Amino acid sequence: MPNQFPTAGIDPRIEQIVEAILKIADMNFDTGLRPGTRRDEIDAIIMGINAMATELKLTYTTLDRRVAERTIMLEKARDQMELLAYTDPLTQLANRSALMRDIDVALKGLEDGEPAPILLLLDLDAFKSINDTHGHAVGDQVLRQLSARLRAGVRSQDLIARLGGDEFAILLRSQDHGAFELGQRIVSTVNEQMVVEGISLSPGASLGIAVATAGHDADRLLLEADTAMYTAKQSRTSKVHEFEPYMLFERQQKAAMVADLRMALGTDQILPYYQALVSLDDESTIGAELLVRWERPDYGLIPPGEFLAVAEEAGMMGAITEQMLDAALKDISRWRTLGLVDGDFTVHLNVNSRELHLLGFPDIIRDALRRHGLPASTLALEITEDKLMTGDSLHRYTLLALRQMGVEVYIDDFGTGYSSISYLRQLPVAGVKIDKSLVDDADTDPQQEKLLMAVSYLIEACELACVVEGVETRGQADKLRSMGFECAQGYLFGKPMGSGDFTASLSA
Repeated sequence: MPNQFPTAGIDPRIEQIVEAILKIADMNFDTGLRPGTRRDEIDAIIMGINAMATELKLTYTTLDRRVAERTIMLEKARDQMELLAYTDPLTQLANRSALMRDIDVALKGLEDGEPAPILLLLDLDAFKSINDTHGHAVGDQVLRQLSARLRAGVRSQDLIARLGGDEFAILLRSQDHGAFELGQRIVSTVNEQMVVEGISLSPGASLGIAVATAGHDADRLLLEADTAMYTAKQSRTSKVHEFEPYMLFERQQKAAMVADLRMALGTDQILPYYQALVSLDDESTIGAELLVRWERPDYGLIPPGEFLAVAEEAGMMGAITEQMLDAALKDISRWRTLGLVDGDFTVHLNVNSRELHLLGFPDIIRDALRRHGLPASTLALEITEDKLMTGDSLHRYTLLALRQMGVEVYIDDFGTGYSSISYLRQLPVAGVKIDKSLVDDADTDPQQEKLLMAVSYLIEACELACVVEGVETRGQADKLRSMGFECAQGYLFGKPMGSGDFTASLSA
């Protein structure tokens, strides 16, 4: 820097001091000042400036080191926070956020000509039952074991993520191996038994596959994989499905049905229908099976086969059952008042296994009977043979509570191949309803007649009541009567009817 003041007559060391101060101000702590031999005030200033420069250099060096250390610590903390933000804490797999991030990256690569990413979505079929039966600690261990199996089944470059609950996703970043075949192998692996705390479990799984195309975004790809998985879960033939557009349409239709059904609950859209149970002796009506119909606006009368499975999946069966129970008991009370039925008239109501899992289900039945002032013998509950035979201890508790109350329980669809004779004797049930398949051709096929007779001997030996379903011809009714059967139900004696029509039939 040029000298900006006159130097004549001034000690040259002053100029050096000024230059040194300017260097220090510019963060240059190597002043280059050397004290002379005079040891006067100027030398003292020089020594002071040198000491200050040395101290500042040390301070700034230490500060730089600390800043560098803190920067490294912050970067590590940031990396750790990012890891936590993208990791599932239970399984240590990636989480939903990480999956969506990687799908976005893969889709951008697709725009640049890279292979299309493929998303596999997997959901366990029996995980809720495992949690309900064995507890969440066992369920957590199942998820950890499943995570290890998934890691072993895919390549290191493929992303495995747990999306929550018992749902997992696998993002394949290329199509160099068959996604469908991989999905089948994964489902087979999940189906293999695992042992948790000495308990052998096989959770089962359903898997959906979606292949990205131009124009996809992460949400769309996930929706398509989820839709395919949902289709696989409903399928009876394959637990692996690849997305097709019709699946999304069906899912949207089902969602609309669920929404309409929720609005219909508690209204007169959900209707009780009755089909007569008759005495084969004189064909008088001695009871009825309660059936449910839905008068859906703009669609007309919807049969149960088209909406009850949807209702069960959406968790609405309990509300529908309670509504039908109340309607039936109200009708019976009215029929008794009118003298159309006597005290032996019984209405049969279908229930599913989820309702038997409710500890308060017997109380719901008891409260409804008290509300209408009717005895427990007015009501009989039906549960299908397959659900009853595969039930657990909670089922048995509910059935015992109902029997102690005086409500009869019948095995529906009896004879379809599930029952063990020894187990049948132990079940807390009052009777069975013989499936229509055993009645067909019984009046024309001697072998079928022998089979039906053998079933009747078994029922009699177990001291159970019996109703024969699906009687459609006079020949079948006559054959059943000659074989000693006492009660039947079928189109020969009347189709299901609404409350008004059934009331009229009782009056006839």
